[in-house]
Amino acid sequence: MRFQIFCMFAGFISSLKNSLPGTTPLNNLKCLTSSRCLIHTTSPTEADNFGTSASMAFVQEIIDSEGKNNHDFPQRQYNTEMSDIVHIKLIKNNTFVTITDSKGNKKVGASSGCLEEMKGGPKVSRYAAEATAEHVGRVARNLGLKSVVMRVNGFTHFKKKKQAILSWREGFTFGRGDKNPIAYIEDTTRRPHNGCRLPKKRRV
Repeated sequence: MRFQIFCMFAGFISSLKNSLPGTTPLNNLKCLTSSRCLIHTTSPTEADNFGTSASMAFVQEIIDSEGKNNHDFPQRQYNTEMSDIVHIKLIKNNTFVTITDSKGNKKVGASSGCLEEMKGGPKVSRYAAEATAEHVGRVARNLGLKSVVMRVNGFTHFKKKKQAILSWREGFTFGRGDKNPIAYIEDTTRRPHNGCRLPKKRRV
């Protein structure tokens, strides 16, 4: 059986050599395996992750385009390795925004309950997330931060994540848009590869 498969594969390689002049069977085999990898490695989970990264890249393009429109030249890019990190966690009942350095040491943090106008009120609305992010953005400006990396986490709508990022930037720049402190945006929401175990089927 193995010998038959080997003979069939050898015939396939020879046919490739005859149909594609000027190339070697090794190059054809390399192209074949690479195209096969491109076809079979795409899973729904990877497609979802690509969509999420594309969405975050869309937000980054919006921020960069606003900076170019205000100043007619690209804004300065900072080193992402030494940048501070802004963690935005959007959960069902609250919003948490924390700023840490590159080593993970916390500098400042706030939630929707820390704001005076949000105490005792609903914290699920989009306004709560925007107000919290804008408040932490002002605090970050007072701390003298120059460049940050945004990390967004939460199973929520993309529009809510985008508004939280833009609100933080508006609070940092006081709505003037004179500089772009966001060097990179990343979505760290965990996605299941296989999901939870299905319940046991009922025996009839």
